[in-house]
Amino acid sequence: MNTKFYLPRNIFSQIILSEIEDKSELYIEFLPSSMISKRLSDDNNSVGLIPTLDLITNKDLFVSSEIGISFDALLSNAYIHFKEEQEIIDELFLRGDVTSNEVILSKILFKEFYDVEIKTTLLNREVTDFKNNILTIGDENYEKELFLNGLSFAEEIIELINAPYVNFVLAGNSEEVLKDFNSKYKSSFAKGHADNYENLFPVFPQTSLDFLSVNIQHLVFDFEEQDREGINQLLQMPYFHGMIKEIIEVKFV
Repeated sequence: MNTKFYLPRNIFSQIILSEIEDKSELYIEFLPSSMISKRLSDDNNSVGLIPTLDLITNKDLFVSSEIGISFDALLSNAYIHFKEEQEIIDELFLRGDVTSNEVILSKILFKEFYDVEIKTTLLNREVTDFKNNILTIGDENYEKELFLNGLSFAEEIIELINAPYVNFVLAGNSEEVLKDFNSKYKSSFAKGHADNYENLFPVFPQTSLDFLSVNIQHLVFDFEEQDREGINQLLQMPYFHGMIKEIIEVKFV
C-alpha cells in the first residue's frame, strides 16, 4: 500500500516534492496547511508537512527529527506589509494559507518587538491596496511580487527565537510509517536544491524566480540539531506568553 503524503499548497512543498526522484510508493495530495493535521490523525498510513504549532493541539503525532521545511534567513512563506505613517500598531490582518503559526506567532512577535497587544483578523477578500497591516501567507507573495515590499516573517521569527524558523514539520500518526519515510527519502534532500524554478513555477515573474534562485540556500529540508532546537524554541514561546499551560514534548522519530 502506498504511503499517503500530504503537502501544503505552497511553492516550498512543491520544491521538496521535486527533489524526490522516485515517487512511485507515494500517494501525494496537496491541501490547505490547516487541514493536514486532521488527515494525519485519521489515517495511520500517512505522513504530512504540518505547521509546527499544530503540535500544540496534536500532541500525539510523531515528528521527524530529520525532514521538514525550515528557513534560516530572508526567504519566507509569509511577508508583513505595514500601513504607512502609523504611530500605533493595534491590528494585523491575515490572508492566504493561514495557519496556527501565523495566528500565534504574530501576536508574540508584536508583543516582544513592539510591546503591543495586537488583534489578528482573517481577511478573505482580495487586497488591491495595502492600507492596513497585512500578513500574506503563501504563493501570492511570489506570484504578485509582494515580497519586494514586505517584511520577511521567517526572518523576524529567527530573530525572535535565535534559531532557524521551522515553518513545517514532517509528522505522522504511525511511528513506523514515519521512520520508513525518513529512511527512504532523507537522502533526497541532502544534495542541495534543484534550480529549475522556471519549470516548477512558469507563471512567476522573473523577479520572483531570481529571488528564489539567490536565496534558496536559506531553505532547509534535511534537519540538523539547530533546526530541532528551532522546533523546541517555537513551541516554548506560547507557553512563556501564557497562551498554553504546558510546554509541548515533541515525539521525535
